[in-house]
Amino acid sequence: MSRMYVPARAIEVEADGDGCPLAVRWRGAVYQGEGRNHWRVHTEWWENEVWRDYYLWESRDLLCEVYRDRLSGEWYLHRVYD
Repeated sequence: MSRMYVPARAIEVEADGDGCPLAVRWRGAVYQGEGRNHWRVHTEWWENEVWRDYYLWESRDLLCEVYRDRLSGEWYLHRVYD
């Protein structure tokens, strides 16, 4: 099961030199982990552009989807898996 956050929740992320998240701060806790999968979404460039880098991100205690908005540089938590 999973819980999707709509709207996505803003989070703090520490990323490596390639932009892959290494640590996620959520609900007052810092989780150390790594991105397992990466995909990019770039759509609606003609109207309300969406340009994001998504990661399936895993730590010992947290499995989630996070994304970086490539237009603003902000990070968001999109989905948490049980």
